[in-house]
Amino acid sequence: MSTHELIPSSAISDPNQAQPVIYEPDQHSIRRGSIDEDARKVVYRLQRAGFKAYIVGGGVRDILLGKTPKDFDISTDATPRQIKALFRNCRIIGRRFKLAHVFFAHGKTLEVSTFRDRADIPEPTDGDAESAAPVANAPLANDNIYGTEETDALRRDLTINGLFLDVSTMQVIDYVQGMHDLQHGTIRIIGDPDVRFREDPVRMLRAVRHSARNGFHIESNCWDSILRNAQLITQCSQVRVFDELRKDLNSGCFLTILSLLGETGLLEHILPELLENNGRLLSAESDCSLCLEKIDDLVGQGVEMSATAVLAVIALFMAGDSIWLRDLVESVPNAHDLGERLRSCFTNLTVPRKERERILMLLSLWGRLRSTPPNGLKAGSYKRSALLPDLISLVEITQISREDTQRLNLLKGLIDSEHISHSHSDHPQRPTKLRRK
Repeated sequence: MSTHELIPSSAISDPNQAQPVIYEPDQHSIRRGSIDEDARKVVYRLQRAGFKAYIVGGGVRDILLGKTPKDFDISTDATPRQIKALFRNCRIIGRRFKLAHVFFAHGKTLEVSTFRDRADIPEPTDGDAESAAPVANAPLANDNIYGTEETDALRRDLTINGLFLDVSTMQVIDYVQGMHDLQHGTIRIIGDPDVRFREDPVRMLRAVRHSARNGFHIESNCWDSILRNAQLITQCSQVRVFDELRKDLNSGCFLTILSLLGETGLLEHILPELLENNGRLLSAESDCSLCLEKIDDLVGQGVEMSATAVLAVIALFMAGDSIWLRDLVESVPNAHDLGERLRSCFTNLTVPRKERERILMLLSLWGRLRSTPPNGLKAGSYKRSALLPDLISLVEITQISREDTQRLNLLKGLIDSEHISHSHSDHPQRPTKLRRK
């Protein structure tokens, strides 16, 4: 039975409704087995202690969309100190708004947040977790103002991120029309878009991200508001904006996200270099677009793509004088000239200094590789480089000749041989002991 057929009429009422719409287990696609076991344990322990506790945000959204969530976040009416009292493997973090991190084996961390009030406190995350990073120019007041599940839902960014799941009853609790918008492929801001974007302009980036990643349309009021308020993104911490964009580099739909950012006017405040000469770099005939499309295809095939490799591709075209890859690869400048050219890249985007250095080293390594015939490559010099995986990605994205394919195969062979040597070293043979006669 499809969930689309089971939308209660109350689900499309006022998003500021006081009473939630409750979706019973037979009215949605989430099953208990699709919820992380440790997340269930955390919720159950909180509930046994007399607290309310729910799986919230992106974990609920992704399962309803048929995706595997990256993480599961929990929201509760227990305060951070009460949470810590229940879990020995817990640490309280946050400068403005206190959160609890519950630690498990193999580096897993579950974030548990206390219901927040509807006060206008910007949340610097993607609706999936409640980080405590401050917004630029925001007063560092005591923001530990707790609320109810309703106020917590209403202060989230997008309706599709405002759903709560009670794992004990398997009910989905919806205060914000989130289920309706999921079923109709709609991206909608909770509340007045102009007000919410002024509170935290990064929400505009999240609206674009979820539209591109899920093929959803942005609701007209939200879209018009982004067009009006795009320049507000310049008031945000540039580090925050980079961190948000970093999430999209290996999303598998980065080219679509860039196109939407261009349509909304956001791109001119983030990566204006891509819009120079009437946006030629992002035009259909540009090899830059083809390379970005190839990156998305490789990510879709399960290939791991680092931020350094993707940013290096963008920098290659930004620093070059052509939209054609063949022109760029035939005139790769030396390391010094390349470094000078890269200074003019990412003028509005605060790429960290270490990341810029990695991009320069990667492009220099790539240029040296391209200038060497495949039969003259000395494997050792590349095998020792920490950037070898990134170099393989860059060669795979930019290959235009049979020689490039040969170089790629040689580099992949270095990775394969490295894996083999590691597997042998993991189980070293015990040396034979000689008996003393």
